Amino acid sequence: MKRLAFLGILFSIVLAALVQHFGASDVSLSREVQSTELASHDPESTDIGSTPYVCQGGTPPAMLTSLTTEDQLDWWSVKPDQVANAPCKNHYPPTDQVMLDALKPSSLGKESALINGISFKDEDPKLLQLFRDLHTYDVSKVGAPPLILKSACTKVLCAVKEIYGQREGVQILYMLSKFGFNGSHLRTAAASLWKSTELDDVLTALSDYPDELYPLDYNRKLVHYTRGKRMPLPEGESVANSTMEIYDMWNDLTQAERQQSLLHELGHVVARKDNVDESKGWYDVAGWKERTRTVNGKVIKDYVLADRSKAVSLYGMTNSHEDFAESVVAYRFGAANFKTSQAGKYAFLKDHVFDGKEYLTADSCRTSKSRTEQRKETNNQVYNKVLASAQKRANNLDSDMTEKAQNICLDTLVKSMAGEAGSSSTCTSRALQGLQLLKASRFKRPKVDITLLSDQQLDRVALKPETEKEFNRLVRNLFAKNLTQSIASNERDPASSNLYKSGGTPAKGCEQWATFAQTQISNSDLTQPLRDKDKNYFVSNRRYERVHDFMTKSCLSTIQSAGRLDLGILQNLP
Repeated sequence: MKRLAFLGILFSIVLAALVQHFGASDVSLSREVQSTELASHDPESTDIGSTPYVCQGGTPPAMLTSLTTEDQLDWWSVKPDQVANAPCKNHYPPTDQVMLDALKPSSLGKESALINGISFKDEDPKLLQLFRDLHTYDVSKVGAPPLILKSACTKVLCAVKEIYGQREGVQILYMLSKFGFNGSHLRTAAASLWKSTELDDVLTALSDYPDELYPLDYNRKLVHYTRGKRMPLPEGESVANSTMEIYDMWNDLTQAERQQSLLHELGHVVARKDNVDESKGWYDVAGWKERTRTVNGKVIKDYVLADRSKAVSLYGMTNSHEDFAESVVAYRFGAANFKTSQAGKYAFLKDHVFDGKEYLTADSCRTSKSRTEQRKETNNQVYNKVLASAQKRANNLDSDMTEKAQNICLDTLVKSMAGEAGSSSTCTSRALQGLQLLKASRFKRPKVDITLLSDQQLDRVALKPETEKEFNRLVRNLFAKNLTQSIASNERDPASSNLYKSGGTPAKGCEQWATFAQTQISNSDLTQPLRDKDKNYFVSNRRYERVHDFMTKSCLSTIQSAGRLDLGILQNLP
């Protein structure tokens, strides 16, 4: 308990705040008072209108303790030793062989690329993209010199081993591929190289939540903060935060305490996937009520814990976000007690987070299946019935497949334009494999659901290299035409645009025109599906700048050689 008395957990994820005010009979959360002093704590927070927060564990505040003494709550919903002994707690990291098997190149066409100074030859496009993602700067390094790495390696696995260490490189690549967390210290400010033993702890914790949850937020950083430095806090010390960053003090904890702190952090990241900790359903079931008050003449909306019987821990009473994270940990590692004491919260998390999977006993958590797992079982039966038919017609292209594949790969195509997805070729090939399976199952009930199939299952629908190449060309052509159509008709020909003409030179003219084009694209129907998933996609990490750069290059290509904007776009689309 002495360890936990000073255990501080700092969060810099967007949204929420410290406890600012305790009323006479409630605990409240203020979300606006902190915004100025805490914004610098999260270099990745760029969402408009959001407020970063610092969430701190440690010794319970005296006032908070006095308010809840009668409830006999602990500071944590589940203590470290309870986490360690919970049903189906994973105690081991993935083996080297498991990680290497997960990173095996697919059977799809290979690509060559120069990335961060390293020349890769005949490599799996998926591995190339993982390498790009590992080394693309986040917003904390805007303006930094380009990252140039020196290596004679021509394969991604060779390169990451050379850069990060023989085992660490595989672990970091696997963590991004499997869980969506970026552990590279090279892409962000204030981070140090991971040690293999530290990554073992991280990967062990990540594997304790169901696979269906991942990726929670692809490419979110999970790094070890610069060794020897501690982020300043109002009080106490920091161990980890949900950006996520691990601090030196974390290394001094017991293995159980390290796991507990990581799992709590992950509870916050779970919430960010659908902002479920800010949903009306969560506020209602957890007993938090909105109120409006005035502080120093400023109107502030916050949430108060109106029903303290719904509290799962003293720490959870800090604010609704901490309550959510503490409840996620309680569901996974203290399920039996949590279900008995907080039936409403348990049911909410079972339905909205854990997809129906339960962890009540050692037997039940092994046999309990999520709704997704159940759907996969049914889907696999259909897949097995139609596979042979799909294999026979794998290289036959129907006229409607191009548009369907563009819709399937729309996010990837937009991200490739923003410099985040490399080539779209892997996605279009996977889409074609899936569409062939769909066509083969058109008379089945249910039809095959290609979103539930693994890459290995899709790869059994073998494509000829020339088929992959032609289909990717067709999809890219369609996307370029649709991207052109998303710009106002009087601006689709840069050469005749007044914005271009007023620039004086092709370079300046295209920059001016691209500012308009980027705004149109970022708010178009074409990019709406991506914005539905992430409303601040183009704002976060200043992606609008990358789209602007892409459209500037496309404009110059159109002026200098292509003649048409869609052809200029194609010349610059990876």
